[in-house]
Amino acid sequence: MPTKEINPEIKELLTDFCNEYILPMDLFLDKDKLLAIVTYGSSLTGFSSKNSDVDLLIIANRAEKVTRGVKMFRGRKIEYFIKPIEAFLSEGVKFTKSNCPSHVALYQNAYFLLDKCNMQEFMHADSQFYNENRERPKQNYDLKLVQIENRIASLKNILERGGKEFFMVYYNILKMLRAYHSARSEEADIPFAKAYRVYNDADYYNKFVSNNASNPLPDQEFVRLYNLCVEEHSGEQNMLNNLENLYDYEKKFVSIDPTNYEIKL
Repeated sequence: MPTKEINPEIKELLTDFCNEYILPMDLFLDKDKLLAIVTYGSSLTGFSSKNSDVDLLIIANRAEKVTRGVKMFRGRKIEYFIKPIEAFLSEGVKFTKSNCPSHVALYQNAYFLLDKCNMQEFMHADSQFYNENRERPKQNYDLKLVQIENRIASLKNILERGGKEFFMVYYNILKMLRAYHSARSEEADIPFAKAYRVYNDADYYNKFVSNNASNPLPDQEFVRLYNLCVEEHSGEQNMLNNLENLYDYEKKFVSIDPTNYEIKL
């Protein structure tokens, strides 16, 4: 359910931004083209910081394309999207097919500065559609595992020669493993930068993913091993060991041996 509350300073900021910057755009000189103005994200969920931007979504009628922009306004960075209503509604189908809960999180944490077309009901229907129809992404999981195996072999070589790129490759592999696990286990697809907090902060999980979105709760053994990979900084060898333990855990769920295989592509 969309939130009924908003920080008064954020509301005033966005109201003035819309009046001074958005509404004077040529697109909105025809007042019938403006359907809804919605804010969402960390400024609504309570997880914002001084580095957080303020998110704004404008739904338009008879717009030709999606517009994305960032603008500094009174010392705050505002990221805004102007979307034709057709584009916004078609996203719901796309996100459902890719098991991405973005529209569910949007509906749960949105605040409507303007709603001329009952957009709240559209978003509610969109969330229900996701819950009832979300699909497991069609991927070649065996091939993904082989790719990760090859990256870990490269990481071992980097460690042996003392390569400066160790940390870059390490976190790239960790990102691949997290995405692989998410797809394999049909959990919600979440951004890598948010994963650690989603896994370890129940309030944040419910704001961002929500167990109301009919997604499986995170695999707790995977979370334990993943946390070790994120939290261990005492040496490259220990980091590699933790990464291999996480990889070995994932390998248990597939039949392929990444060092001895033949895959039909």
